[in-house]
Parts: sequence; structure tokens; C-alpha cells
Amino acid sequence: MNGLMDSIMALQTAFQQVQNLANGPGATKLIALKPLLESSSSELGKEFTRILHILQPGPGQKVAKRVLRQRLKWPFQKADVEQILQLLERHKSALIFAMNSDQM
Repeated sequence: MNGLMDSIMALQTAFQQVQNLANGPGATKLIALKPLLESSSSELGKEFTRILHILQPGPGQKVAKRVLRQRLKWPFQKADVEQILQLLERHKSALIFAMNSDQM
């Protein structure tokens, strides 16, 4: 669980910093980065919404029951976590590549 949460938080921080650059005064020079930010933002937003939906209780569930259930069983299978980590890594690599391309 820590690996997944750490990866999500690291990508979120990096993504926010890159968005700040894309909205800053030198944004016109970031030709490769802007389209990538838009597509990554959309795809990551959908994935984060899906993850939150799985982790958060439904309207009829009590919080105590949800917490107990989460302590007893992690809602993701190993393959799910690996797939999410691969998605995060792919977006991180694409952002790094786009930033490097724009600096050339």
C-alpha cells in the first residue's frame, strides 16, 4: 500500500510543479509539454477517481465498517497495483521526456 500511495503522491507533486511551469511566463516555449499535460491530466484524473471510488465507502456504508473491512482486506489485487504503478510510471516518464525535449 505504501508503494502505491508514495507513487501517487510523488506523481501528483511532480505533475503540479509541471503544470505551474506550463502556466508560467515561459509557457510558450513548452511545445511538447502542453498537449501531454492535457492528455495525462485527463487519464490520471479518471484513474484517481476510480481508485478513490474503490477506497471510499458507499453512501450506505458506515465508516467504522469500512475501516474494519480495509484493515482485513486490501481492495486491490497485486495485478491491479502493478497496473496502476505502470500507468503512473508511464506518465512520469512521458512528462520527463517532454520537459527534456522542450529544453533542447
